[in-house]
Amino acid sequence: MGTWLDVVLISDPEHIRWLDSQQHVERRIDPERGWLHRIVDRRLRVDMGFDGEVLPVFRARSDAKRAERQRELMARFDALRGLPGPERNEIAGYVANPKQKGRDIGVLVQQWCGRLFLPQYRATKESYAAGRRLARFPAQSPFAAWRQRVDGRLDRAKEVLMDLAEGDLHCVHGTSIGMENVVRTVRNLRNAARSEAQRGRSLDEVLRECLVAPPVVLRTCTADVEAPFLRKPLTPHTLIVVLVSRAFAASGDLDVAFLSQGWSACPARRVILDMLRAVWSAVRQEDGGRRVPFDGVGRSWDAHTVH
Repeated sequence: MGTWLDVVLISDPEHIRWLDSQQHVERRIDPERGWLHRIVDRRLRVDMGFDGEVLPVFRARSDAKRAERQRELMARFDALRGLPGPERNEIAGYVANPKQKGRDIGVLVQQWCGRLFLPQYRATKESYAAGRRLARFPAQSPFAAWRQRVDGRLDRAKEVLMDLAEGDLHCVHGTSIGMENVVRTVRNLRNAARSEAQRGRSLDEVLRECLVAPPVVLRTCTADVEAPFLRKPLTPHTLIVVLVSRAFAASGDLDVAFLSQGWSACPARRVILDMLRAVWSAVRQEDGGRRVPFDGVGRSWDAHTVH
């Protein structure tokens, strides 16, 4: 029988990489391992599930279809070079011209994210609200989560996102959980662009302050794991809380923010960074007296990617 509460917090980037390399460290939550596991499993598998399917970001490490699809998406997204087009231009205008008014930036970023998957994706205020609701649901209090279940708001949000995604759960994830971090990052870049000192810095320098990484990811173990940096072994009853945003804030390492060096790496890492580089390039062009639109952002910015 496991302990009443067995939770381990991990925020050191090297410890995160070490855990990611261990075959017995998994992200599937087994509800039989404890009361907290049951609560988390309910939220991720049932509340945030779609007709019995969980979002890709919660699928098991051993899921071969997940791994194959992840590789396919990474290759496809990398070839998009930041997905230039009207959405990216408008995002650049929003960041480079802080006084400029235009479309809701949340709707705009959601549409950019959606068009990574479907060229016809069309975001609305309703779909953006739905994406935010799903993205924020895991952190809701038990009472708030219960209310959203019983009053239908959660199901309605899922329905809106699923319809726009045409049944593609990777697109649902990208236009909800993934989208929300990009929106917050773009808003931070806009605030940074108000500062003359910040506008002269490279994107990588600015991103270390502006990028919004996922707050946490959860891991469990399928067998006991002896971690050299822990006094006790991790067991199948342990819930591992990986504090990604804290690790990124401490290290400034973009690989940590996207978990880039492990099996669960974000497939959209490069396309997001390419888009943000093009946007920040527009800020620098603005300083040089050249105005938006930004289709001609400079190939050096588009081509450059942190590895």
